Amino acid sequence: MTTDADVIVVGAGPVGSALATMLGLRGLRTLLIDQATFPRDKPCGEGLMPAGAQVLEELGVPLDCFPPLGGVSYRVPSVGCVAGSFSKGRTGRGTRRLVLDRLLAEHAAATPNVELVLGCRARAIATEPRQVSVQTTAGSITAKILVGADGRRSQVGRLMGWQRPPRARRYALVGHLQLPAHEFDGIVVTLLRGCEVYLAPTSRDEVLVALLGPKAGLKAADEPVRAAYRRHVAEAHPELAGSPPAAVRGAGPFWSRPSSVAGGRVFLVGDAAGFLDPLTGDGMAAGLVAMTARLSSTRLMDAPTITAEADRLREIALRLADHDAIAYQDVRPPAPFLRAPTSITGDTDYAKRWPALRMCPWNWRESRPGSPG
Repeated sequence: MTTDADVIVVGAGPVGSALATMLGLRGLRTLLIDQATFPRDKPCGEGLMPAGAQVLEELGVPLDCFPPLGGVSYRVPSVGCVAGSFSKGRTGRGTRRLVLDRLLAEHAAATPNVELVLGCRARAIATEPRQVSVQTTAGSITAKILVGADGRRSQVGRLMGWQRPPRARRYALVGHLQLPAHEFDGIVVTLLRGCEVYLAPTSRDEVLVALLGPKAGLKAADEPVRAAYRRHVAEAHPELAGSPPAAVRGAGPFWSRPSSVAGGRVFLVGDAAGFLDPLTGDGMAAGLVAMTARLSSTRLMDAPTITAEADRLREIALRLADHDAIAYQDVRPPAPFLRAPTSITGDTDYAKRWPALRMCPWNWRESRPGSPG
């Protein structure tokens, strides 16, 4: 039976482009498609943790154009701060998605056995015992395996009937501020009353600042979005009060979980496989590391093995969720730290420590079927 490709990857974001590159290097005919054209911007925390940076560097992706990140700090104004440095001197990267996505897609397209098609949207999926067919805006294509790496609102997940309505809990307002020769060298999360303010450097002269929280915490009912954004930024970072963003984008809700992540010859990776909360800033790294672990532990073209692996990982997460001592052994509420402000050094790169789980430890309980809230 002849197919157009061994693998079709839908979504040319960081995880999709990196996956296509890995598959191409392994000699698999890979078709990478995305409905967008590049460069494209999108709301994102833009912090790439060291484990994710390592994955891309091992693929030969040059990251020197992005500012290094030395760690993550959490603080409460007038109360205190707790800072975590990445272990073993490793660094992350502040990655402007406008630049990163294009870089990774072009890198994938230059890889042997990989074809990149942009402006191509999946419209229908038909699975058969030995292949999967995808109807797209560019025509019909077939492959042995279909991977949905197309984000929180995955079109592949929707077409497979796996998508479920997100729980409207938390949203974001995201903007970039010009700050020439700034001195930020890591991610800074400021906890305000009602929301968190997340900052990450994206170039030598620019920082990303995102507000995260429930709608009521992000803005008053009659308050303009830009005014609310500037008010929170000024409270968290008075030094940025005079630097209005070029644009403010909205995103969310963030809590989403498909009913399945694998079935037949189709499976989901990255945010398409579930998204809990962007506060840690390790979403891209977690997706890259989890994908790498799965590729190295399964036979690439064995769909039943891939499906069984996905089910096994979900079972691990559910078992861990039953044990508070495990879920909270490394992450505790900030209040004990804030009563005695100090500096801690540890491995804050959670993607490296839990590569198989696309979630953070404090969300294990929340991810359980039938969990409250």
